Amino acid sequence: MEPREVMLQWRLPLSVSDQRRMLVTLLGTLGVYKTPLLGLLGYYASRHSTPDPDEAWFVAFAAAEHAVAVADRIRAHFPGAFTRSTTDNILGDDLAWYRLRLHHITDIALSVTDDQQSAVYKTLKRAMSVPDPRDMPEGEARAEVYQQVLEGALMTAAPDAMTRAIASTGMGVDFWTDFVRRPHRNKDSLSPPGHWLWNLAL
Repeated sequence: MEPREVMLQWRLPLSVSDQRRMLVTLLGTLGVYKTPLLGLLGYYASRHSTPDPDEAWFVAFAAAEHAVAVADRIRAHFPGAFTRSTTDNILGDDLAWYRLRLHHITDIALSVTDDQQSAVYKTLKRAMSVPDPRDMPEGEARAEVYQQVLEGALMTAAPDAMTRAIASTGMGVDFWTDFVRRPHRNKDSLSPPGHWLWNLAL
């Protein structure tokens, strides 16, 4: 059976201090096209440092029949090592909700201002004193607590991206439930989607 989706990954060799700025810049290039990128189903970004190599990741998910065209279109803007996979743990219909929320949280996190002196930045930083849901024991990260603490700050810091995320309930589960929800499999390598807010936002 042919795979329905392909994972396309770029690993960008960048110092920790440059990773977020470069991801914002590179991701912005995808929005300059006036027509949607046919076959691009979603994406997420991630920052990495010691003990891993200092590098940023950009991962796109493409419909199998359009994967080559999607890779070629993005590759024009993204330097770094490129790999593709049809077997990665993150793929599969059962994790469609997970990939969708990674996309939403990437957009939210990379919409936050870099101005550390702004009131918006300081308010979000205070709100993010709650634990990263990845670091909470399974079942103890309560969606209503994260919503109460974070929603107001995020609606101010990233209003457009937050509005899209909250409005998206096509998988039958609300945004904040998914924010702290762990995948039912491969839990050693797949963190709750909300983790990427701590990885990318500040």
